[in-house]
Amino acid sequence: MTAGFPIADHTFWVVGLARSGCAAGALLRANGGRVIGVDDATEDAVRGRWQREDLTDLADRAFDDLSLAGRWPTGAPSAVIISPGVPGSHPRLQALPSDVPVLGEMELGARFCRGPVVAVTGTNGKSTTTEWIAHTVHCSGREAAALGNLGTPLCRIVADLDPDAVVVLEVSSFQLESVREFQPQVGLVLNLAPDHLDRYADLSAYFAAKQVMAERVAPDGTFITWTACPEARAWDTAATRMLFGQEAEGAVAFYRGDQLWLRRGEEALHLMNISDLGLQSPPNLLNALATATAAVALGLDDAAIRQGLATYTGLAHRHQPVARLDGVTFINDTKATNVHAVCAGLDGYPCPVVLIVGGSGKGEDYAPLRKVMGPVRRVILLGAEGPAIGEALAGAVTTETAADMDEAVRLAAAAAAPDAPVLLSPACASFDMFPNYRARGAAFKAAALALGAQDIESPDTEGSTT
Repeated sequence: MTAGFPIADHTFWVVGLARSGCAAGALLRANGGRVIGVDDATEDAVRGRWQREDLTDLADRAFDDLSLAGRWPTGAPSAVIISPGVPGSHPRLQALPSDVPVLGEMELGARFCRGPVVAVTGTNGKSTTTEWIAHTVHCSGREAAALGNLGTPLCRIVADLDPDAVVVLEVSSFQLESVREFQPQVGLVLNLAPDHLDRYADLSAYFAAKQVMAERVAPDGTFITWTACPEARAWDTAATRMLFGQEAEGAVAFYRGDQLWLRRGEEALHLMNISDLGLQSPPNLLNALATATAAVALGLDDAAIRQGLATYTGLAHRHQPVARLDGVTFINDTKATNVHAVCAGLDGYPCPVVLIVGGSGKGEDYAPLRKVMGPVRRVILLGAEGPAIGEALAGAVTTETAADMDEAVRLAAAAAAPDAPVLLSPACASFDMFPNYRARGAAFKAAALALGAQDIESPDTEGSTT
């Protein structure tokens, strides 16, 4: 497959020069294109970013020239490739001639894909489910790659994938804004809740961006969503529709008591016990159902699905135990960057917990957090949104305010002793205090270790970037 337009000897602009931009530029140049990299940051800032994220070698292969610090190239390119953080409404993109295609990095990479594509979106659970599906495909003996918003851009390795490899993509709403011909064989919408309201005008605009998934699944493919997601269930799709969740509502994968069952045709079959799942936190019980349903859509047999669900150990930064001090376990859920993720993680929490919340805002209402404070012994408020969250929780739970992560962990550990876990689940982005959520999670673990906690070995995979 090709990009759908000529590349050799043509000029392209790549806008946004981090992981996605560098991967897109390298793919275009490898196919004979001339690439100009565009970014609002200065050259020192861009090169510093490349060094921090180990992108320097890739960037050296990606660009013929750079237009930085807000200076855009003149003329009109053959096409423009944008990174997920660059909105299509950018005035410089709107000013381009109408015949110049503007594509996202994922859209470009998908045009080079030769094997089946599984695309996973939703507000929460995308990274874990993407990895879990790819792991389950591996258990069936087939090659699979977990890519996209998870961390490794599709453009970076698409040329090296075997023709029959299953490409499992985590897809953000930002990426769905820029798809044109993208057509996955299996598309999942896991759930929908308020998020990214700093980018979208309102909730309906955010949901509309997600709806593109239902529209883009191949007519001979499968569209999957949760029985408790009425918005996605109502979306039109040309694909076969499958559900996970409640048995009574026709789900393909569902729970009966403490057992996971699969429906194949008219027959329901017991697959495994919940106690045998590799991940068993409340959000991951739903992620397991979504994974099983995608595996059915891909034609995997029960043995492979069972093995995949049982042996997957999870991603870093998502309900990940990272340290232990006597009876207190420190759990890193820094990727819970919105209210829905925190609520889902606390719903049905099996024991008292001390919660650390706060960071930079995304335009959300924090009032829903009040409904899940039942298991929370104390809340430690951190960062720019700490006061607003504290106001929303007033009267529902005891709160304390910390000036930094070290103080937050120290206060939380004191409140958690002798036997409650400390859970970092911020409900906010990280950019007020940290460059990204991964740095926030690392600071949380470092603060726990500084108190004398013992390190708990962690998975290396870190997951999505937005």
